[in-house]
Amino acid sequence: MNHSDYCRQFVRAGGSVLDVGSGRGRFLLEMAGFGLHVFGVEPSTEYLEAARALARARAVTVSFSHSGGERLPFSDASFDFVNCSEVTEHTNDPRAVCREIFRVLKRRGRAYISFHNRFGVYDYHYHLWVINWMPRVWADALLSVLGKQKKDSPQIGRQKLSSMHYYTFSEVRSLLSSLGLSVRDIRENKIYSRFGRSAPVLLLVYRAFLRPLYFNTFHLLVQKL
Repeated sequence: MNHSDYCRQFVRAGGSVLDVGSGRGRFLLEMAGFGLHVFGVEPSTEYLEAARALARARAVTVSFSHSGGERLPFSDASFDFVNCSEVTEHTNDPRAVCREIFRVLKRRGRAYISFHNRFGVYDYHYHLWVINWMPRVWADALLSVLGKQKKDSPQIGRQKLSSMHYYTFSEVRSLLSSLGLSVRDIRENKIYSRFGRSAPVLLLVYRAFLRPLYFNTFHLLVQKL
């Protein structure tokens, strides 16, 4: 099941979907193919132009707005589902983004949100192992020596390792719960569904070692209470 298929199961027929950080629009075009009403916000002018061109080429109706996630240009309770994938680490204020997601969700509406793990063993932004286990000062120095350091950008947000937002799982859960969102770890749900009687043992290993010290990203399904 790809990401679009997974998210589709939480949206009623003809429902409304918002993609925060919609990039070149691939997710929204796939969701529009299910007959849903889709909207995207994206701070990069280049990505917006590419997304609009792709939507025109495929004759798909998608509404795009030039905006960041901290202040969404929509009324309260506008959407059945919100997608926010690989975005929070690049924003100036992830808490404000999550607060806005809560605001525009309808009651009992759901959202997919990802956060990067402060201690994930492999960093997908820099394609390096164990760099997240280092103090950020050491990591920045190493990236400079390797010639891999990136710069923050007004268009695509924070890119430098020390300025991006990484979290522990407990920090993420606390942040989302404080805003009135229930939190489900999607990987935990997959372990329950795939491993049956072995799930409790595997969950112990996952919660003690794999989630805090191995996986680079937390994939969360949240719901507005």
